[in-house]
Amino acid sequence: MKFINFLTTPIKVSYRERSEYTKLDKVVLTPVFMFFLVVFVTWQAWELSRPQPQDLQGDTALSNAMIYFEKGDFDNAELQLSMIIEDYKGTEPANYAKFYLGRIAFVSNDLKEASRLLEESVKKLGYPNLKTEAYIMLAQIEEGLCEAMSLFNSAEKYATSTPEKNYISILKAKRMINDKNKDGALEILDNITLESSVYKEIFEHTYGMVYALNDAEKTQECEDNSSNLWIWIIIAVTLSIVIRFFWKKMIEAAEINSE
Repeated sequence: MKFINFLTTPIKVSYRERSEYTKLDKVVLTPVFMFFLVVFVTWQAWELSRPQPQDLQGDTALSNAMIYFEKGDFDNAELQLSMIIEDYKGTEPANYAKFYLGRIAFVSNDLKEASRLLEESVKKLGYPNLKTEAYIMLAQIEEGLCEAMSLFNSAEKYATSTPEKNYISILKAKRMINDKNKDGALEILDNITLESSVYKEIFEHTYGMVYALNDAEKTQECEDNSSNLWIWIIIAVTLSIVIRFFWKKMIEAAEINSE
């Protein structure tokens, strides 16, 4: 009986006496109700966190598509991946399917389609190595130098090893070379320290390309927009203070005149 009374007796709260409890309070504040509430919330959280049947089916379809992809059978891979996007919209497998379709489009030199698919999928990718690869491809597609450098920086952010970061830096230098920016390319290459011979050949080749550039070539500089932003913020704050000062003085002058 004591145990049953314990379960059905509302607990005491600091902000209200038991005699002041409403009928709803007497139900909600019982240990048995609170126990079932915790169980219900925990069960709902578990239900939401576990993989849904549609995701599991999409994972299976993606695994089947990757068999063709890894064999280099891009025609069948493209067909399977397109079906995943159509059948499992909004799921994680559909997003990975977009990434792999983007990679196929990139290799096939369909750069417009590759750019669209990679832009739609890159931020939702869960694996850093795939994010890095997507940003590298987007950077190589991008026509503007500054925009390409920004994408290479994003790729570098998700790179998980030093050789991988060195490779991205070499690609950045090559992009500078393509835009005739000799000083920018040299600055990037001079800051690379190769810890292994993995990218030694491409590194030396890129250095040779830099020195083949004409010093008189016109170069494009990428501005640091963050510093410009701070300048505009300071100007805006200063103007706000000045306006408030003069407005206050005008009000004071008007009050004096009215007196």
